Amino acid sequence: MTNLGLVSGDLDIAARTVFGEARGESYEGKKAVAWVLKNRWLSTRGQFAKDDTLATACLRHRQFSAWNAGDPNLGAMRKTGEWDRSYRDSLRAVLEVIDELTDSLTFGSLWYHAQAVSPDWAVGAKPAARHGTHVFYNELPGE
Repeated sequence: MTNLGLVSGDLDIAARTVFGEARGESYEGKKAVAWVLKNRWLSTRGQFAKDDTLATACLRHRQFSAWNAGDPNLGAMRKTGEWDRSYRDSLRAVLEVIDELTDSLTFGSLWYHAQAVSPDWAVGAKPAARHGTHVFYNELPGE
């Protein structure tokens, strides 16, 4: 890849996002979430075209519930760091996905949700992949 303009802050925010969204998942599940981060960051489609850094893709308002005020994962994300194995696994997943050229885990997915919920935005959408407790989508009705 060419110069991606990554800084350590982007990587930390991405790792914390994966940690907050998928720390109970397998390593493959963490990588699948990391792929959504990368796909949004590099996308030129719709709202995601505005995400010019990996961090802005992660911190976009109400896109990843782990960053929402009141979400129980937010406190855990703020307290974790390199001493935590799950954080390191999340960081490793982000770094590996950045180096990979082809998304064979989520097939270009820009959206996902936990299987335990049924968000309105996913009604009528065909899943592109499933990993652990998450369902991934690369197309939504009306997009």
